[in-house]
Amino acid sequence: MAERETSIPRLSIVGIVCVSLFASLFVRLWYLQIVDQKQYQVTASAFHQRIEHVEGARGRILDRNGKVLVDNRVILIVGINRQNLNHVTATRRSAEFDQLAATMTQFGLPTKAPAIEAKFEDKRYSPFEMVPLATIDSPNDDLELYLGEHHDDYPGIEVRRRTVRVYPYGTVAAHLLGYVGELNESELRKKQSEEGKPGQTTNTKGDVAKPYIAGDEIGKAGVEATYESQLRGVPADTTIQVDARGDYLRTLKQSATRQGDDVWLTIDVDLQAYAEQLLAQKLESMRGTIDKGTGKERKAPQGSMVITNPQTGEILAMASYPTYNPADLVNGIDSVTWAQLNDKSAGQPLFNWALQGAYAPGSTFKLFTATAATDTGFLKPGQSYNDTGSYKVSNCKGNRCTFTNDGGNRYGTVDVTKALTVSSDVFFYWVGDQLWQQRASFGEQAIQDVASLYGLGSRSGVNLPGEGSGNLPTPSLRKKLHDDKPAAFPNGNWYAGDNVNTAIGQGDVLVTPLQLANAYGTFANGGKRLVPQIVLKVTRPKDVGYSPSDPANAVVQSFNTPQVAGTVTYKDDSYARIYAGLQGVVESGNGTAHEPFTKDRPAFSVAGKTGTAQVANKASTSVFVGFAPADGPGTPAQYAIDVVIPEAGHGADFAAPLVFAILNPLSRNAIPVATPVASPAATSPSPTPSSAGVSPATTTTVKQ
Repeated sequence: MAERETSIPRLSIVGIVCVSLFASLFVRLWYLQIVDQKQYQVTASAFHQRIEHVEGARGRILDRNGKVLVDNRVILIVGINRQNLNHVTATRRSAEFDQLAATMTQFGLPTKAPAIEAKFEDKRYSPFEMVPLATIDSPNDDLELYLGEHHDDYPGIEVRRRTVRVYPYGTVAAHLLGYVGELNESELRKKQSEEGKPGQTTNTKGDVAKPYIAGDEIGKAGVEATYESQLRGVPADTTIQVDARGDYLRTLKQSATRQGDDVWLTIDVDLQAYAEQLLAQKLESMRGTIDKGTGKERKAPQGSMVITNPQTGEILAMASYPTYNPADLVNGIDSVTWAQLNDKSAGQPLFNWALQGAYAPGSTFKLFTATAATDTGFLKPGQSYNDTGSYKVSNCKGNRCTFTNDGGNRYGTVDVTKALTVSSDVFFYWVGDQLWQQRASFGEQAIQDVASLYGLGSRSGVNLPGEGSGNLPTPSLRKKLHDDKPAAFPNGNWYAGDNVNTAIGQGDVLVTPLQLANAYGTFANGGKRLVPQIVLKVTRPKDVGYSPSDPANAVVQSFNTPQVAGTVTYKDDSYARIYAGLQGVVESGNGTAHEPFTKDRPAFSVAGKTGTAQVANKASTSVFVGFAPADGPGTPAQYAIDVVIPEAGHGADFAAPLVFAILNPLSRNAIPVATPVASPAATSPSPTPSSAGVSPATTTTVKQ
């Protein structure tokens, strides 16, 4: 009896515990379903939402006449998503790759399983990046449909339709156009800070947002890079709802892509193509020959040509050789090809030598020295100097005090006009020496101050990435370099000999071909230095299916106008005297470029200057720069042009004939019409997200 009385309290306690537990459970259920219902509905909804990110097609790039230089086409990419295969055993993965190889081969894409495995293991691809296995120029609907229907059999395989760049003129203007590629982490952070992430409708500037995510493409070089914000299309970020397995349920929010704006360049594709053709032929014909003056082999590893309009600053052509085909960089390239494009022994094809190359200008620098001599008042109107073939620096002792003319020529009495025409080094040695000896009156850097007004020593401001600034040495700069890094620059002093070398464009003076052409364009228009322009305007097409050059189908978004960067003034009649000297280089019988001019004479007059820059243990750099028409001061020149070829020889022998070879047909409106290597492709609209288990066009899924 006592035992039964003891069990009753125990059962009561157990009952109380059970009731308490059930009560707690019911309270919790009530709280979740009633009190906190909205919060968990949002959480559950977000867990089952995805954003399908579809990049909009990029805008086209056209020449000044509306000819399409860069267009778009749709391709199909079959690739591996390594994230989906991380949990798969090596044996199962190998079996999947065997099956995939057989399937791709069946659909006309001969593939072997070891090749797929090698791509999967390739460390060059990011763990989060789709590894491309095959690119199909014409989308294969059958393969796409098959892989979509058998998605469970290929959990790591993705098929994407992607809009990629196509280049109707092949390699023409490759360095100007640039190329696109997948953005890296730093680029992604920068672009997301500017444009936001998927779902954002406006950017930091208040414009329509063009969000970026990992895997998107961005302009990497040339106009593709500097005009990225205009060329990039508006992406479609569509929010869909999926179940726990990731299967599509419904679309919650949908938007449409919009193609980017069209960018019109200032170049004429016919002139650009012809300039590149002549440059390539000239370099290839001279390589391996011997320069009689130096006895050195002409290697001519690279070369460039720049043609601008001195009245507007517009770049009409910019050729750099060797070149590359931007189509080779579509969808990325392997490390071997990338190394080839940057190989110094091959001339670095990816490098824009017209924009980034730095060369001693040689005697073409004499224009700036002549301007400095007259501007400071050192050289009076009519003043001359007796050129005996050599010049000894004042107050100089030792065996390095005497400088001579090229070839030891003696020109007798020369003024600034004749000195430019015959390229008297002695005359400009004298000017450089005396400006330094009288620096108390003229300043320590009289020549450099004028050269900087012409734009030397600093970037021109052209809207292209990677522009070089050249080098304009000064006494203060040399001292600073020595003070900062005495081991690398042991000599911090500036001597008269340095001024003498600078006066003829030797020593440490370096210019880019674009700087040099723009400087002579500045002289040609009377002293107004303009910022070189590469883009004429930006337009937005009303209908991408119609011609972008039809005015009725385009709305102008922006139009570039000439920008003045600086001014050069000329004292007394110095402009006319210098102008006459540059005319004489070409027109006079004793001008350094007279002989090649008579062999290939343009229909209009030309003025300019040859340059032969000596480089230690190499053949000289061949330079010619000029402008046309050149009928005298007040005549509006239409063209400023230069050619720079390192390790080639005298400027009169190679650069000058190349200039005349292009000015001849240009002066007669007879530049050959460039023939496209492929017809411009019509831009196809981006498809809407698919629910078949295959990623849609250029689509990336963002989980929330």
